[in-house]
Amino acid sequence: MPSIVSSTPGRIRIRHKALANARHSGHLRAAFLALDGIARVDANAAASSLVVHYNAAAIPVEAMERAVDEIVAAELKALHAGRGREAAVNRYAKYGMLLSLAATFAFAGRGTRRAHALSGCLFAACLGVHLYFHRGRITS
Repeated sequence: MPSIVSSTPGRIRIRHKALANARHSGHLRAAFLALDGIARVDANAAASSLVVHYNAAAIPVEAMERAVDEIVAAELKALHAGRGREAAVNRYAKYGMLLSLAATFAFAGRGTRRAHALSGCLFAACLGVHLYFHRGRITS
């Protein structure tokens, strides 16, 4: 159980670096709250952790630990699957920025205004895609 860092009857703390992201911790929090016997789920983005409070009289500790591990494993698997596609798109955006920037300088040196402007627009579009994928880091 690598994600569970402490477990006492009625309370389980999980920690993972993905929980620093509010979207990921929100998905996990909603999944935990859908379980029977869960009283509340507290998120701490600074500590990259969630604390699941549950009714220990109704649910044995071992059963809750298994349920928590299954939910965390499913969420992290979905997170990594989505991250692969995002990384590929971002990689192409970086290549697009590099090539369009080189083209912009080449066209500026030749004096072709229209091609220079179009390659500059392509650079700006690729930059927009790149910034979209890093919006969480930029705004925090």
